[in-house]
Amino acid sequence: MKYLALITLIFAMACQSPKETKIDEDKLGFIDADLNSDETNFKTKANFNTDKPAAGSTMERSFENAPPMIPHTTAGFFPIKMDNNICLSCHMPDKVEESGAREISKTHFQTWRPQLVLVDGKYVNPEDAEVFVKDMEKLNNAYFNCSQCHAPQADVTINIENLFTREFRETFGIKESDLKNRVSEGVN
Repeated sequence: MKYLALITLIFAMACQSPKETKIDEDKLGFIDADLNSDETNFKTKANFNTDKPAAGSTMERSFENAPPMIPHTTAGFFPIKMDNNICLSCHMPDKVEESGAREISKTHFQTWRPQLVLVDGKYVNPEDAEVFVKDMEKLNNAYFNCSQCHAPQADVTINIENLFTREFRETFGIKESDLKNRVSEGVN
């Protein structure tokens, strides 16, 4: 009888709905600012760059090996699809001389995969698996959506102090990437 009462009590407790925990909306995010305040300038729309391709000026990178920002308008470029990507018409290696555009990074023509091991008829990824880099003749389809990493430049004024300090190991890193040489840093 004692056990039946104990099981009934545990069952009843398990069936109760958990208390709903509410998080104050103002505490969400990384910014300690009132987003609805007139003194926080978030209500203005960003002015995206309207320069035609080849006419825009390039911004320096925000951090080492950051993807470069898009220095021209992207109007009419979206949605980017695997079989319809207007960016490739200027940025592919065989097009840059004619277009004057920045060439797509060599890293976009590589794949990085761990060395899988066959165990009991299944491929598994062991904890100490070595990552190997394989060059590809064509663009790696994992990179077809350019805007996943590359954002259009915009003129935005936000009255919130930015405490981020950018640091580069090499001075060329402000304008160029050496990701191809550093991609496996920290993996081992």
